[in-house]
Amino acid sequence: MLIQLLMSIILGLLPEVLYFTLFLIYTKNIKEKRLRLGILIAVAYVLCMFIQRYQLFYYLLFIALVYLILKLLYRDKIQIIDVFVISSSTILLTIFSYLYFIFKDYFNYYVLLAMNRILLFLPFIFKDKFNMVYKKYCKLWNRNDNMKRPIKSITLRNISLIIINLLIFIINVVITKILTTI
Repeated sequence: MLIQLLMSIILGLLPEVLYFTLFLIYTKNIKEKRLRLGILIAVAYVLCMFIQRYQLFYYLLFIALVYLILKLLYRDKIQIIDVFVISSSTILLTIFSYLYFIFKDYFNYYVLLAMNRILLFLPFIFKDKFNMVYKKYCKLWNRNDNMKRPIKSITLRNISLIIINLLIFIINVVITKILTTI
């Protein structure tokens, strides 16, 4: 039981908390209070795990808690757009986690877990681009009628909401149905 708990912390909690922390640090170009951010995300992660493990409510609560943590630590630097940043990191993590179900007949669990953890940090190869994309997204998100823009802010907001909702639907309904038939 103790070994299983240690393995769960070392191979589950720590890499995922580090992933979320790094994703936010590189995307928002956070320079201060990084350690506090990581610790508070770990607390939110554990809290969510105790409440309801790997259910839709877990993910929604986790996104809300991370947003509140960001608001608490960085006050004015946080916008509602950051909910989409947190959601995209969660969706990316979830997509990588489904590799187990796709390849479970071909590989050992521990090989798949190692592959999952490697893939989890693979996007950080492009970490320098995270903040650039975020700034462009913020610029298009915020309304300014005086400037000519390639896409209107209301259109971008609607597209963002549709994509997030569609991905949540795909992850929670479609993939779950596919996996139960396998």
